[in-house]
Amino acid sequence: MAAWLDLVSDATGWSLVDTGRLEEVVQDMNHPESQFPSFIYFAGNGNRIKALRALFPRNNVTRKGPAGLVRLHLSTTTARTENPIIFAESNLSSRTGLGDTEILKRSFNKSRRWSINNKLSPRFEDLQHKVIRKLIFPWTQVFCAFVDSAAEIENLKVLLQDPRERIAVGGQMVPDTMRVVIVLTANANLSIKSLNKTATKMANTNILPLNWTILDLSEREQMTPSVAFEPLRKLILNETQKVLSEQKRTHLSFSAVHLRELWYRSLQLLVELPTTSSGLDCLLAARANYPETSGMVTCYMDFLKNMVEPCFQEHDICMFLASALLMNAYPPKMHLFDPEVVFHTLYRGLIEQALINTCSELSWENVLAHFVKAFAFLKPKKPSLEVRRESMAHFYRQWGGLRSITTCLSCICRPPEHMMPCGHSICDACVVLFGTASSSAEYHTDLTLCPICGTCFQLTIRQLPPTKGPVILSLDGGGVRGIVQLGLLRALERRLGPIQIRDIPDLCTGTSVGALSEMDMVFNETSAEDGCTKFPAFAQKIFQSSTWRGKPAMLRCFELFYCVVSVLRDCQYNSTILEHNLKTILGHQRRIFDVATTNSAGCRVAIITSRSSDGKACVFANYRGIGHRGPNAAYQFLIPQNEDQNPFLWEVSFFQTKPLPGFGVFQDGGVRANNPLAIALKESEIIWPSSGKHDMLISVGTGCSVHIPEPGQTSRSSWRDSALPRMIRATLSSPCMDGEQGFREALNYVPNHIKSDIFRVNHVMSEVLPQLDDLGKLDDMSKLNFSIPDDLVRAVLVTGFFFFELDETPTQTHRSFLCQGSIFCSRPRASDILNRVLIEIPNGHFQTSRGYRLGSLQDNDGCHICGYYRKAISFSVNSLEEEISLGIANDQFYHKIGGFPKSMYGFLQAQQAFAHFGRSDYLERCWPPKRFCYCSRGTKRRVHFMEPALQQKKRRL
Repeated sequence: MAAWLDLVSDATGWSLVDTGRLEEVVQDMNHPESQFPSFIYFAGNGNRIKALRALFPRNNVTRKGPAGLVRLHLSTTTARTENPIIFAESNLSSRTGLGDTEILKRSFNKSRRWSINNKLSPRFEDLQHKVIRKLIFPWTQVFCAFVDSAAEIENLKVLLQDPRERIAVGGQMVPDTMRVVIVLTANANLSIKSLNKTATKMANTNILPLNWTILDLSEREQMTPSVAFEPLRKLILNETQKVLSEQKRTHLSFSAVHLRELWYRSLQLLVELPTTSSGLDCLLAARANYPETSGMVTCYMDFLKNMVEPCFQEHDICMFLASALLMNAYPPKMHLFDPEVVFHTLYRGLIEQALINTCSELSWENVLAHFVKAFAFLKPKKPSLEVRRESMAHFYRQWGGLRSITTCLSCICRPPEHMMPCGHSICDACVVLFGTASSSAEYHTDLTLCPICGTCFQLTIRQLPPTKGPVILSLDGGGVRGIVQLGLLRALERRLGPIQIRDIPDLCTGTSVGALSEMDMVFNETSAEDGCTKFPAFAQKIFQSSTWRGKPAMLRCFELFYCVVSVLRDCQYNSTILEHNLKTILGHQRRIFDVATTNSAGCRVAIITSRSSDGKACVFANYRGIGHRGPNAAYQFLIPQNEDQNPFLWEVSFFQTKPLPGFGVFQDGGVRANNPLAIALKESEIIWPSSGKHDMLISVGTGCSVHIPEPGQTSRSSWRDSALPRMIRATLSSPCMDGEQGFREALNYVPNHIKSDIFRVNHVMSEVLPQLDDLGKLDDMSKLNFSIPDDLVRAVLVTGFFFFELDETPTQTHRSFLCQGSIFCSRPRASDILNRVLIEIPNGHFQTSRGYRLGSLQDNDGCHICGYYRKAISFSVNSLEEEISLGIANDQFYHKIGGFPKSMYGFLQAQQAFAHFGRSDYLERCWPPKRFCYCSRGTKRRVHFMEPALQQKKRRL
């Protein structure tokens, strides 16, 4: 099958059919990623077939099959060379074979049909010429037109007289390098003189390009075809070499893979934007899957602010910055566009804005000069990452300990997310760049060396799998009622066996005592069991009884007033005792944005506070997030600008008003967001914008009551029903301060399709809730019988810990797509998690939401030596856009695994299966993914082959 493009007409109008022939041609090459093909287009009368058989004798250009509008071939004699020849051919004046591909469309697995929306019914000739000018001419190096009559010349003139589509790079139109060869054969009814005159006139009116040639072969009629068309062969080779040389000089010689992807992009523009399309920008198309660069200005500004000391030389600053830009601009597989064009398109505006805002004396011209200089160092065996490594090593040797907590110095393009033991911070992308895959679990990365200063250490960072949504834990505030929250977490922990609470969430948010609990569990790696044991003694020290509580002469109005005072925590308790105990629990010198105390990191922690000036909710966190927070957000995310503004953990545990340098005065977050569910959902979108939604959110309260107080007296003369007591009662019962009420209100604004993924865990009390510092009720609350719903336990084990990835691109069968993939465990100790799943879901097995079984749930699906877990499965879907779910089930239960529901196309996008211009995390050869157990990672020597291995072994004769 050589048919490539076709036009089909039906009752709805014209449609363009793409058979996927270009994909087949690229796959037929040996090394399409490093082969740079030439594209030649033969059009005209039947003499072109004679020429093609003479020029490409090993290609069966006349084989039977659907003709269509345009046919496409790969020269078999050049398929294994660095510059293979791809040639297309079509007839410009005949409709023979038009629509053939529609008859055999079922035999083409990759065939696609695009409707061409036109208000008026166009003529076939107009559509044919439009397809050629928009989709073929932009990539054609030599256009050979076979003409024998005045009518054919006129048809050629009509084809060439309208503007041809031009490709651009960084907004700059690429010069038209297409060569036109008008071939006059033996059967021509035109004289060379008249043809030259006509061609000259066409060139003068800008119909023909500057590079055109008339080749007269009429006198070679009696020669054999190979000899007769030898001048044409030499002319084509000569012209293609000129074009290739020019493209190589201007960095526009595209590999076969890049040529294929750019052509498909131009096809998409033609069909989806037929009237407003302004051509294809190759640079922007190649960067389509990369994150936006708007947030880089802040990172550049923060970097430049740290370089104001006179010891830093301008040359070193520019080279340090230029190498970071180089690494971001040219990841592996990215086309090496002209560095000046890349800089002006992607970085110049950002650099200029950062220089102006920081009043820096540097100039963008110097940065550009070093960027071009660094580009010259790029070699096949020396990617931009190695250039960046050398630059960082040189800079650190020259100028020592430069540090920043506001930008990742490894790339200077993203905010940092993790602190390393040496004091340097790093973003998630650079974790993958400079780390190695860990043997503990999937998407765990080991960092053993700081890329900036070279310090050796051992740190494992957990990252969210791209096909999975985050698990969020939200902890309410509640004073001494925090023992209820810890009791609920302990009950969940006991149901999970060896799995502790800190292993569950990817993001943990907490207010007041909830923040204290989350910091203790995540930063100190304590269990909920330990928290329940320590909390009573801590509460006895912190919530000491007031000097006037309980006096019999005290009026009842002071009880209401006391409730407000106990919430605000302003100077009611001894601040010295409070800070001393917080330092004991959380450490004297540990800061909110700091290195993990153990050798693992990854859980994001957000602490909810509020401003004392206006009560607005504020967030201190151990991360930055790559998403955008609007200036009119309902809360403020506080980012330290330097180490002095990076508060200690004991400073952000607010039980009373407290000033923090550079930020202002803060108070307990319970007065504004005692239930941080809404903030947790928003922060999840900012940290993982590509996830779409969370997998599950667990909101844990500090107790609620079914007790309904008796209605008060109706007389307005009573103090209880006067304005101030009513305002106080309303405030204490408002969603801001009542965690249970806050959860219900927040749930009203959550989209219906994610409500089922939100779990509320609380303990209902029959009596009135104890006050926030009622130590007398502490012992009774600690003895309560706490229980956890079975659905939540199973959801944590299945949805929270398992996820799915495709192993290869789904293959199309007669009526469906066959999908082959693997189910993984996202946490270490997969065997322990599997054992708990089998306890909670006896006889569990994997299955689709439609009931199709995918295999039993066993702990021998992975490697017995290293504990690697992988369950290989296969199933079918009707289309790649169909949303499905996979889960673990038995005869009674079904629970979906993480990341679902989702379509297979969504998985392909999340796994970057279409990242033909490289990935921003610099991972190479990730599609199709290669699956190895942990014990084989880093031990197998990589073997490089010059040619693909044979499909079958040769048999000795």
